[in-house]
Amino acid sequence: MRLLNIYIAKNFLIKFLQVVLGFSLLIFFINLIDAADKVRGTDVPFYVVACMAFLQIPDFLNDVVSSLVLISAIITFFTLSSKNEITIIRMSGFSLWQVIYPIAISAIFLGIFWITIFGPASIQMSKEFNSLEGKYVKHELREVVAPQNGIWLKQSNSEITGEELIIQAKKVYKESLELDEVTVWFFNRDGKFYKKIDAEKMFMKEDFWLLQNVMINDFDTMNKKLDSLSIKTDLEADFVMQKIVNNFQNVKLFSLFALPSLIEDLQSAGFDPTKFKVYFHSLISKPILFLAMTLIACYFGLNHVRNHNSILMIFLGTICGLIFYITSSIVNAIGSSGLIPIFASTWVIAFICLAIGTLLIFRKENL
Repeated sequence: MRLLNIYIAKNFLIKFLQVVLGFSLLIFFINLIDAADKVRGTDVPFYVVACMAFLQIPDFLNDVVSSLVLISAIITFFTLSSKNEITIIRMSGFSLWQVIYPIAISAIFLGIFWITIFGPASIQMSKEFNSLEGKYVKHELREVVAPQNGIWLKQSNSEITGEELIIQAKKVYKESLELDEVTVWFFNRDGKFYKKIDAEKMFMKEDFWLLQNVMINDFDTMNKKLDSLSIKTDLEADFVMQKIVNNFQNVKLFSLFALPSLIEDLQSAGFDPTKFKVYFHSLISKPILFLAMTLIACYFGLNHVRNHNSILMIFLGTICGLIFYITSSIVNAIGSSGLIPIFASTWVIAFICLAIGTLLIFRKENL
C-alpha cells in the first residue's frame, strides 16, 4: 500500500508540475509581448524585457493555482484510468477513497508549500518586477505607490477652524512621503469649495506640508504661481503611511507571515484591515481548497477508457475550474469591501467545494 500511495502521489505531482510549467510558458510569452510593447522605441536590453516577463509569472500562478490543481488531478485520474491501473487497483480490493487518499494528502502538503515557501518567493519576484518596471518603463528609481485613481487624503484646516482640505496626488514615494502632481481642495464650514492649489511636489514635514512649484486658484486669484508654499497639518507621518498602505497598497505584496502584524498595526491605528484579513484567510484556507479540488477532479477524471463521455467529462471539469476561479475572485472582492463576513468570503467557499467533492465521490463510488 505504501508503494501504491507513493506511485499515485508521484503521478499527481508530476502532472501538476507539467501543468504549471505549460501555463507558465503561456504567461511568459504573453507578458513578453506586453513588456516589449511598453519599452518599444527605447534602448532597453532584451534580457531585461525577458526578465520582467519571467518575474510576473508567480503573481499569475497565485491567482489560478486552485484551478491548476483541479486540472492536474483530472489529468492524473484520467491517465490512470486510460491505462486500466485504477481498474486493477479496485479489483485488488481497494476502495475509491484509498485511491484518492495519496493525491488528497499531496494536495494538502502542496497547499502548505504554496503559502509558506512559494508565496514569499513570489512576493520578492513581484517587488523585483516593480523595481524593473519603475526603472525602465516609468523611469522611477524609488519605491512608489501609484494607484489608478491616485492617492486621496483628508485633513482639517489647521488655520481656520471647521474647514477641511482634500488632498489628491498621482503617486507617492514611500520612503520620504513625497507626493507628486498634487491638488489640494479647500472647503469652508458649509462644505462649499472655495480654493484650489496645484503643486508639482509635496513633502511631509514635522507639522506642515511643503509644496513646490505651486499654482493657486480661488475667487480672487487666477493661476497665481509660487515657488513654494507651506500648509499646516495635524496628520502624522506614520498615520499617513498606514492609510496609504491600507487603501492603496497591493495586498498581494504581503506574505502570510507579515499579514498578522500588519493587521494588528492597522487596527491599533484605527484603520479597517478587512481586505488584509480576507487575503490572510484566503491563504490559510488554500490547503483545504486544494484538497477539495482533488475530490472534485476524481469525479470528472475517473472514467473508463471505453466511456465515450470521458473527454466531455474532462472538458466539464476544466470549465468547472474556470467557474470556480471567477466565483472565488468575485466573492473575495465582495468580502474585501466588507459587504459579507470574512469567513463567508474565504472558508465557506473552501468548505462548500469540499462538501461538493465528497458528495461526488460517494456518487462515483456507488455507480
